[in-house]
Amino acid sequence: MVRALSSVPVVVAAAVCLSACGGSPRRRHAPVEVPAKAKAAVRIARSYLPEEERKRPIPKDCSDFVGSVYKEDGVALPRSSKAMAEKGILVASSKELRMGDLVFFSGSRGGSEVGHVGIYVNNGIFIHQANPGEGVRMESLYSDYYRKRYLKGRRIVE
Repeated sequence: MVRALSSVPVVVAAAVCLSACGGSPRRRHAPVEVPAKAKAAVRIARSYLPEEERKRPIPKDCSDFVGSVYKEDGVALPRSSKAMAEKGILVASSKELRMGDLVFFSGSRGGSEVGHVGIYVNNGIFIHQANPGEGVRMESLYSDYYRKRYLKGRRIVE
């Protein structure tokens, strides 16, 4: 009987420890409301994709594409990607990007100077015109090429 009683504290201690290991319930962040203008910008940008029924002319370059999309959405942007990179609110981390944010990359030579711009869609995907004369396409922000060249994001519409 003494032996059985001496194991009770051990069992109780183990139960307390195991119940503590269950952790607290995960906090869920309230979903972020995406502004209508940001949704519209992504919808307009997608209409430039080659597989869309609504054919659009191929933009001259990446900044022409982004500028055309936002102009149709009622937002005026500068002509160059470098000037666009100074507009709006800085998005500190790529993990904080939201639909419609602009994403900026260094040019093909690398470095810290802005040389390319696209529009963030969702889940690590952005839409852009990679090269002049080529069509618009969607790509992963986390592909080797773009991950190495990512500089920053800017929130243009709130």
